[in-house]
Formats: sequence, structure tokens, C-alpha cells
Amino acid sequence: MTTQSRQQVIAVEDLVIEFPGEDGPTRVVDGVSLTLHRGETLGVVGESGSGKTMLSLALMALVPKPGSVRSTRMELLGKDARALDETQWCQIRGRDVGMIFQNPMTGFNPVRTIGRQISQSLQRHAGMGFNEARERVITALRDVGIPSPEQRFNAYPHEMSGGQLQRAMIALAMINRPAVLLADEPTTALDATVQAQILELMRARVEDCGLVLVTHDLGVAAQICDRVMVVRHGRIVEAGDCAEVLRAPRHEYTRALLEAAPRFTRRRLMQAPRVPTRPPLLEGRNLRVSFPVGKRQLHAVDGVDLDIWPGETVALVGESGSGKSTTALGLMGVHPLQGGDLRFAGDDVTHASGDRLKRLRRDLQMVLQNPYGSLDPRWSVRRILTEPLHAHGVGSRASREARVRELMDQVQLPVEALDRLPSSFSGGQRQRISIARALALSPRILIADEPVSALDVSIQAQIIRLLLEIQTRTGVAYMIISHDLALVHEIADRVIVLYLGRVVEQGTAQAVISAPQHPYTAALISAVPVVDDDGTRKRIVLGGEPPSPLNPPTGCPFHPRCPIAQDRCREERPPLAPTSGGSLAACFYPGEVEVDLRLSDAADG
Repeated sequence: MTTQSRQQVIAVEDLVIEFPGEDGPTRVVDGVSLTLHRGETLGVVGESGSGKTMLSLALMALVPKPGSVRSTRMELLGKDARALDETQWCQIRGRDVGMIFQNPMTGFNPVRTIGRQISQSLQRHAGMGFNEARERVITALRDVGIPSPEQRFNAYPHEMSGGQLQRAMIALAMINRPAVLLADEPTTALDATVQAQILELMRARVEDCGLVLVTHDLGVAAQICDRVMVVRHGRIVEAGDCAEVLRAPRHEYTRALLEAAPRFTRRRLMQAPRVPTRPPLLEGRNLRVSFPVGKRQLHAVDGVDLDIWPGETVALVGESGSGKSTTALGLMGVHPLQGGDLRFAGDDVTHASGDRLKRLRRDLQMVLQNPYGSLDPRWSVRRILTEPLHAHGVGSRASREARVRELMDQVQLPVEALDRLPSSFSGGQRQRISIARALALSPRILIADEPVSALDVSIQAQIIRLLLEIQTRTGVAYMIISHDLALVHEIADRVIVLYLGRVVEQGTAQAVISAPQHPYTAALISAVPVVDDDGTRKRIVLGGEPPSPLNPPTGCPFHPRCPIAQDRCREERPPLAPTSGGSLAACFYPGEVEVDLRLSDAADG
């Protein structure tokens, strides 16, 4: 069925959204026009601040005050949306138009159960009684892949994972079979494997409705969208068929977004892997971190081995809950190690404490994942950067000021901004401040936990270039924690893949990415949405979610989700052993799952 023959559900002409300011109104959406038909997915792509989210909010009459909205035409299901009052909109929202918000944790009321919140929509719009609505909600939760939906009906938002909450959000948005579905960055905060599941789910659910997908990820748009609009400063700079726009962009801004997006078909930014000529700077053997849960122990890190050599970049990858961040915090001494052996520069630091731990942290610094939550909002940038120097008694007042100015220059921020608060900076600038703070003590190893996952692709590219420039200049070693294998492919020397607190594969980035030996690694790589996907790329979408570390499966911990699991996998735990692909893998059948990367020359050093 052609677009022309399908029902038009949205028609907007010359949409303008303005907010008043001291210097006059600020126009965040400027003259945008669009149409949407049933069964069609329209991608709205752009960086933060481009007006994408405001556009989606305008389609539901949710632009916050004192913002003003005007247009020459705004039709929803053939009705003039401009003439609707708030009472009429309350009937339309949730019934005719569904919304998937960016953060599912804030999209649900934290003091009410998931089932009650979803069933309320049916009771309000379909006139159902509670018992009938409950059965519909349980069916909807089962349809979106939430395990044990009868139990999850009574769960509170904090009792569910991010992937489960996003599935519940989709169930809520689709429960009344709306004609229009708006999705604002629905997978930004999710792991690649969960993101792949959510995108497949959304694709299956939009056959009878029109979907507007707001995203900064061109890989996501390439995977699911029929048409795409590229928005910058509130204006459409390019629009058309998604495949054509991504294959042959006409506007320089679109080309810049495409160039910044990580991809497997790009030549690696790092040089050929370094050959170690001396002992590792950091050596970890059989590292274990556990947490008491009632009378039981949750083994978050369960026998991890790792090495970091001077000047190299090691990537620690895996889904949420795999133990990546806990491993890093164990190395930092934030979480005490319950087992194993940790050495730094040849010294045993397994149980370092007091002054010894303080000295270790001068050489081992960390950039936290959230640039918004990791900086004290009451402190100026000068105080944030001076604090590590003061805490470790480094230098005089004058030398600290000189060091702070040097750090601002290193991360390419103006010295004039030293007296500003974090709230006056963008996300990318805050991440630069976090990096500057971590570099203040000239560490020998810098651990970066998902340093760019919350940033737009263009800002991601800037931060990655900055990290590589600093490494070239100072020789600092990096441990990058990430779930994005395309990004890892571009920047890492070596890769360590974690699943349920254990290493399932490790080796050079070239070996692991170009020829993954463990099926979990293959699934992680396959799940990454990339702009090079022409629709024929073979994909592996894992079912379910990782099992609980409190109740791990017998045998191979991955076997419940593994596409090639056999009886042996359910009974025995495979050791980490060399493979023909050049990496180490904990799998009885290494290399059996192939991944279509279209790498061409991408793996060349």
C-alpha cells in the first residue's frame, strides 16, 4: 500500500514554538511542516537543542508554559488540533495519540504499580472495569516481552530494569491502539541488545498506526524509519526517504552527523595494537566483588582477569548488570575486593586502604557516566578542578591555579568559564569538565564509564577525539566502559567482554570485532544500529534479559539466551580458552555464530 493510499493521521504546516526571554522571544521550532500516514515511521533527527522534543510535545499540546505554539495548519486524524481545548485533549491523549517518553523511570509514577497505571488508561478511555482491564494489561505486558506479567502487574517502577520499563511504556502507549505513536529517544539509555529488542517491538507495533521517532542516533533511524527529517536550530535542513538521505545526504549538517556516527565500516582510529614490551601497569587476577542480599551473596564480579599496559586503551563491554562498572569501582577501591589479586606497577594493592589507597587514586582516576550528576551543582568549575589538587596536597595556590588553567586548555574550554557553575554548560562541556577533573593529578590510568553514551553523536566524536589527543600527548592508559561495540572498534586496542560478572571473551579489538568467537559478543555487535545498514544486514536479536546473579543458571551462564546452546552448555561451564579467531573465549563452540559486519578494510590498523 502506498503512502498516498493510507490514511493521513498528522498534517502540520509552518509550526512555530517560541519562549519569551529578556532579549525577546526564542524560537525553538521555526516553520516546520510534516505529514504522517498510518503504517509509516517518520524519523526526526538532530542534536540536543535542535527542537526535536518540542516538536513531539506540540503534537500532543504539551509544550510547557510560557511557551507559545502557532501554525497555519495542525490536523490530527482529520480534526483541527488548534481548536481543541484541554478537556478534549485529555480524551485524545492515550486514546488516539500515545507517547513513549525518553526516560521510562520518570515516565511512570514511582508510588503506583505498573499495572495500575496502565489499566487506568483502559478504564478512562475504554470504560473497562478493573478486572477486565487487568487481563488486557497482562496480555499487553506479555506481548511486549515482559516475563511473568502477572507478577509484574503489581511491581513498582524501581523494581524493574530499564529495558522492562521501556517495554511497559510501550505497552502503556499502545494499550488503546492509538492512530499516532510518538517516541522521544525511546532507546537512548538502553544497552544495544535491549535497544534491538525494543526497536523490533516498535516495528511490529506500528503496522496500524503512524510513528514519529525522535532520535539523535542515525543508526536507529536507518533501522526503523521510512522517512527522515533532519532538524537544526528548529528548522528542517533536509528531509526525504530515509535510505536516500543517509546514503547521499545533501546538507552539510546531515553529512556532519553521518561522519560523527560510530560505524564498523570506518577505518579504526587507533594504530595497530601495541606489543607489550614490559609488565602491565595494572594486573588483576580472579577479582571478585560481592554484595549481601538478605542472607545471600550477589556475585557482581566473579573471577575477572584483566591487564592494562601503559598508553593503551582497553574496552570493557557488556550489557547493564554484566559487572562493568562494579569492576571499575573495585579497581578504584570504592567497592572492596572479596577475592583475587590486584597489582599496580608491581605493588600489591588488593586491600589498599588509608594513605596507600589515596596514593593509588592519584594514579587511577575515573570519569563517571553521567556528566549532569557527577559535578557538584553549587561549585564553580575552578573549585571542581582545584579540589583534587587540594585533597592530595599538590602544589601551592599559584601552581594550582596554573594547573587549572592548563586543564581548561587541554579539554578545549575557555579559561573565562572557570567561575561559572555546571548548570551553565552543555552536556558535552560538562563531560569535558569531568575529564579535566580526572586529569588534574596526571593519572597513569583513566577509567571512563560510558563517557559518551548520554551525548549526541557529534559531541561524542568531539569527546573521543579529545581523549585520543590527550592520550597521545600524555601517554595515559584508558579503560573505557561501553556497550557500544562500534565505538569500541574505533578507539580500543583490546576488548574484554563481560557477562554476568565473568569474562566470556577477550582479545585485540581487531580480532574480537572482526571475528567474534563467543555468541554473546556476536549478539552485542549485531545489535548495534549502524548507518551503513542497507536493510539486508543479518541481525541477531537476543530474547529475554540476563539472569539474576543471585540465581545464575547452571553450566554456561549464557545458555538460556544462546542461539547455539546444546546439552553440554546447560551442564558444564566452559573455560576461557584460546580460539582460532585469535581471542580467548569461554565457549564450547567458538566462532559458530557469524556476524555480518560489512567490514571491508575497517579492521585494518
